[in-house]
Amino acid sequence: MELTDKLLDLIYDAATDEELWAPALMEIADLTGSLGGFVMGFETRHRRVASSVFTFNGGMSEEAHRINRERHLGNAWSLHMVGVPVGTFVQSHEIMPLSELKRTALYEEVLRPQDMAHNFMVPLAAGQDFQVGLNLCRSEGQGPLDADGVGLISRLYPHLRRSLLLGFRLDGYKALQRGQYATLDTLSAGIVLLDRAGKVVFANAAMRAMSGAGAALRLRNSSIAAVSARHAQQLERLIQAALRDVPVASMSIPHPQDGRLLTVLVSSIRSRDLDRLDTVGMRDVAAMLFVVDPARPLEIPAERIVDAYSLTLAEARVALCAASGASVPETAQRLNISANTVKTHLRRVFAKTGATRQSELARLMTLIGLVRAEGLEL
Repeated sequence: MELTDKLLDLIYDAATDEELWAPALMEIADLTGSLGGFVMGFETRHRRVASSVFTFNGGMSEEAHRINRERHLGNAWSLHMVGVPVGTFVQSHEIMPLSELKRTALYEEVLRPQDMAHNFMVPLAAGQDFQVGLNLCRSEGQGPLDADGVGLISRLYPHLRRSLLLGFRLDGYKALQRGQYATLDTLSAGIVLLDRAGKVVFANAAMRAMSGAGAALRLRNSSIAAVSARHAQQLERLIQAALRDVPVASMSIPHPQDGRLLTVLVSSIRSRDLDRLDTVGMRDVAAMLFVVDPARPLEIPAERIVDAYSLTLAEARVALCAASGASVPETAQRLNISANTVKTHLRRVFAKTGATRQSELARLMTLIGLVRAEGLEL
């Protein structure tokens, strides 16, 4: 039995596209004269099977897999394989003779409906509480996997293991990337990440809100541009400079409706560790836009100020009003308290925050307001 380039390509491509495990497993089953195969990952606790995490199914019954997950994960085969060293080949009849297997509920509910009587198993990877195994399923007529089939799996084993471990690593990178993006989504300042072609990789919720109808900036077709032609050209020059590794540049863009200025910082970013992953859908981030709209109100929960500076709730509300530029009489009117009470709260706020002027207090509140209120729920 020869290893074909087609089969090896399928195995390694499965690292980046898990749907390719099915045709790879079916090709292996065809080469070995088996019914089909699957790769199953499951959690282990105290040498027992806890739950099935995933199954890459190559030609076997999905309904049978469902029944196995729900009622038979702790079967004799699975329990035997827990703790078996990675790379160890095991034939199912070595665990339990077929005559005895036929008397089990596993056989009646899972195996017999698939005409399955034998299983060839080998752990591909294992951790403290996790194991992944390859299974080749065979009928009673096909019998246990013969020497030629075992020889083929021996040659395929290192490729299957490398592909599986590479897939785990790529999944880890992608999860990290998603987590980073989720963090950026909590910021009230607009964030846009661009790839090396200047295309938008990610725009956070604040940026998407800033680029709606009548906005100074617009996101469209994986690109970002200023509505004004003159400012669009300037922004494009700054982006191209950042893509050439110019550290930081900035500009202001007037809002088309009221002329208020948005501040845009453009910075070069290089995630070189991910360069080689472009082909698996993880586009390299090369530049970042940081967009601040000073006129855009920051929705800062009073409770967040309480936590940050050990204020009372009443003091926090006064601090937020004062930070917005409201005078003592205006703050008193908004909060329906007396001006003297406002002054008392402000003295305590200044003492607890270390601010000495209203402008310093405003800066402190703005820093806390960089994270959106709903971001705390993530």
